[in-house]
Order: sequence, then C-alpha cells, then structure tokens
Amino acid sequence: MKKSISAVLSVMMTLIIVTAGALVVPTPVKAADITFTGKVDSKTTAETLYLSTSGGTVEIKIDSSTDTSEAKFLFSGTKVTVNCTRGSDEYWHATSIKGDPKAKKADVDSSKTSTVKGKIAKGTTEQIIFLKTNDGTMEIKVDSETDFSNVKCILLGREVTIECARGSDAYLHAISVSDVSTTVSRGSVDTSKYGTGVVGTVSNDTTSNVLHLKTSAGKMEFVIDTNTDGSDGRALIPGQKVSVYFYRGNDAWNHTTKIVNESTSKSATVSLDERSKFTVKGKVRDDTNENTLFLGTKEGKMEIRLDSNTQFPNYPFILKDKKVEVTCECGSDGYNHAISVVPDWEW
Repeated sequence: MKKSISAVLSVMMTLIIVTAGALVVPTPVKAADITFTGKVDSKTTAETLYLSTSGGTVEIKIDSSTDTSEAKFLFSGTKVTVNCTRGSDEYWHATSIKGDPKAKKADVDSSKTSTVKGKIAKGTTEQIIFLKTNDGTMEIKVDSETDFSNVKCILLGREVTIECARGSDAYLHAISVSDVSTTVSRGSVDTSKYGTGVVGTVSNDTTSNVLHLKTSAGKMEFVIDTNTDGSDGRALIPGQKVSVYFYRGNDAWNHTTKIVNESTSKSATVSLDERSKFTVKGKVRDDTNENTLFLGTKEGKMEIRLDSNTQFPNYPFILKDKKVEVTCECGSDGYNHAISVVPDWEW
C-alpha cells in the first residue's frame, strides 16, 4: 500500500515539475497574420490605409506588393477586409485588401476605344468614375472586367488615365485605369548615373536641406546634400515643375542626385561688359525662375538674368525669400546678368 501511494506521489510530482517548466520556459511563437474589417477613414492616402474598426482606427501601410486587385476604391466609408502582417518597422502592412464585388458588365464595343486623362472627382463610387478633365467632368462606368492592374488605388484628386469604350447602355465603360506615370524619360539625363526620376512641382515647405515635391502620386520628400547636381535646376521656387533623380539611402531617405527644371531653362549666354560690374543685395521673390532672378531690394524690384556662366558658391539652390548678394554685369542683350549668387548674412 505504501509503495502504491509512493508511486502515485512520484507521478504527481513529475507532472507538477513538467507543468512548471512549461510555464517558466516560453515557447517561441511566430507572429501570426491578422485580418481587419472596417471602413476606410478620410485620412487614407495611397501609402497608408486608416481603417475604422469596432476596436478603433488601425493604421496599415500599403506597399507595392499589396494585392489591391479586389479593392481599388479607397474612398471614405468604403467597407473593406484587410489581411495584414507585422513588419520589421512595427507597423501593420497590408498583404491584400478586398472590397465588395463589382457590378456586372454591359456589352462594350472594345474595337473603338479612346483614352482620357484627368482627376478622380467627387461622386465616384465602385460602380462609376467621375473624371475631371480639361474639357469638363466625364462619367465612366466600372465593370467586373475593368483592368486596374496599373493603378495603385482610386482616391479623390488622384490623376489617372482611363481607356474607355461605349457600351450597349449608351454609357462609356472603363476598359482600363492606370496611374499617370511620374517616371522621367529625358534622353539628356543618364539614369544609370543619377538613378530613378520623378516629375512634380516644388512645394512651399521646401528648404535648403529637403525638397518637398508634389506629384500625381502624392507628396514626396528628398534630401538635398553636397552630392546633389543642381546645374539644371537651381530655382526651387514653389510651383516650379522639376524632374528629380534620386536613390534610396541607408538612412531610409530619398537622396537627390540631380534636379532638372522643366518649367524654364537658363538664359542665353551673351557677351558682358566688365566695366559695368556691380553688386546688389536683396531677397529672392516668388516669381523667380531658372531663367531670371527677381530680387526685392531696398530700392525696389530688380530683374537679373541667370545663365550657364552664373556661379553659385556656397548657395547651390535659389529659394524663395532667401537673402542673397548678386554680382552682375550688363549683357549685350540689354539685361543685367548674374556673375555670382551667394548668401547674404548681413542684409
């Protein structure tokens, strides 16, 4: 009897020790994927989905690898289901986004198509796109066969190109919807040397260190450093259209390699009268461009030409409202031409 009790106690002690060990020593668990269902919040962009769920608002990154084939329309209030995985940056990253099925397609004569470009306008839904073009607002139906493979997502104000054809219901139907490419294709720029290029307009919050660029795909930021070639794009004035070439740095920032002004080009080089040399100080005005520096001085507004001979020591880019000192000479074209532009720390 004593041996039987002893055996039972021995087994119980063994179970207790094993159980305690399991509690003390954690077992590695692989982070599981998760699925969220909710409605798109108005803060959503092409890069980040803000999803309003029963548990609150979830911030989810949209990557180039995210499958959005079943949910291109990310308007505020749209109900979607998002499969996510946790990234190394601790954010949720969408692996796929799914919405409601599209409406059935009418008979469409795809042998006669036309292509239009414009911006997604108010009133657009998953069944119909209102496209604001230079000729007015167009109404284009979306079908189950509409190809969205070349557009990241549909957002109000986003610029897209739509190939469309007339349907049996008398409506225009979208054959395909594509993002308007921001990729640069200038033959004069060696992309193997300068890297990827995008086109956009300079934003008002641009500084001497960071270029803020408005593109059709959204706002982008680029670091400006000593390696940036500004020989074809000195005037970083708000509203100026520029091509920006860049590479992704180890610090996770886009670093600018070259800037090309697409709005204006340098002034023609002319012969100068050295005897007319003078220096003037003033503040860069917002109507300055790649061709002409408009300077606000104590005496009034001055117009000074910028050409390929203009030097920019210690001042590689011209920024709005910055104080500068300009050395000029009168050109054979009757205009004052800048010999050099440098920062003015005392004016």
